[in-house]
Amino acid sequence: MKETTSNPRAEIDAIDDELLRLLNARAELALKVGAAKRQDDTSLCDNNREREVLTRLCARNPGPLDEKNVTNIFQRIIDECLHVQLRAFNPSASENVRTDAELTQLVKAARVAFQGERGAFSEDAAIELLGETCKPVPRPTFEDLFTAIEEGKADYILTPLENSLMGSVHRCYDLLLESSLSIVAEIIWPISHFLIGCRGASLETIETVDSHPVALAQCERFFAAHPHLKRVATDDTAGSVRRVVARGDTSRAAIAGRRAAEIYGGIVLRDHLEDHSENYTRFALLAANSNESAGGNKISLIVRLSHRPGALHEALRPFVRRGIDLLRIESRPIKGRPWEYNFYLDLQAPASESEMRGALNDIRERAEEVRYLGRYPSREISKSR
Repeated sequence: MKETTSNPRAEIDAIDDELLRLLNARAELALKVGAAKRQDDTSLCDNNREREVLTRLCARNPGPLDEKNVTNIFQRIIDECLHVQLRAFNPSASENVRTDAELTQLVKAARVAFQGERGAFSEDAAIELLGETCKPVPRPTFEDLFTAIEEGKADYILTPLENSLMGSVHRCYDLLLESSLSIVAEIIWPISHFLIGCRGASLETIETVDSHPVALAQCERFFAAHPHLKRVATDDTAGSVRRVVARGDTSRAAIAGRRAAEIYGGIVLRDHLEDHSENYTRFALLAANSNESAGGNKISLIVRLSHRPGALHEALRPFVRRGIDLLRIESRPIKGRPWEYNFYLDLQAPASESEMRGALNDIRERAEEVRYLGRYPSREISKSR
């Protein structure tokens, strides 16, 4: 009689079915543990417990799976059980919506420094955040801007960090690192460029246009349509308007915001010169001390990592595991340490405070240095307004 051969595939299927049943049983127990942790307001992640589990399993492993196999498999099982817990017990993103009410905790009558002259986009954004009662303090350069609080000239400073078309303002990121300031609010400000001249000027009389290089670069289509116009780069947009109006030269104009024309008595010759309507600048309001009581929907960090393979992946993993959204990452070279970088991270603040605390504790274990810049409200101003 012929011997019946075994069916390895059928045996694997049977084992897989049993594994599936056991994995779901494990997830049920993880839900019970998660419920207890949420009641105690502790993080759903427990690194010490995970290490104990993996160490115990590796010690009991008879093979042929090696230690790396066992670690990879069970780490993935632990991660998936964590995701089940997060779905069950983490508040939804809608519960973390913040309102402009948090901005009321800012000091409205404060002195706020900005780079440029009166009428700059930075000043417009500062007044929007702090109201008409704030006292704008113009500073000529970014270096002067970042010393305004230390010198006792301002209570806040408003600095640009990035533009939706031109990218990051690297000098401001570097100065932020060198300072000890915290972010207490941010505003996303729409940028619209206006051609402004003195009284008597018109589009037909002007021959030269002054403005900041970034503003000039954002109006390429206008200059392409008027190739006879000469572009002159200056230190800032609003200052260009002031000088053009003061000279009274009808052959010169400047590109800046509408408010600069109102302040210096200029005439708007053409509006909305920008190449793209979706042109926004993100400004951060900085203070000597953070304002954690105000809460907010964004968190920013500066992280310094060791120069080794996988360091960035390991540093971001605490956020990924907890479902914390990474909104932006920016790298800047570390002076004196070639090919090493500081990483600026912007995170969507999770509704669960315990998960945020857990993620910060985890990343501090993995990084050489972590600087917490603050948790703060973010306000976006629409173009239509």
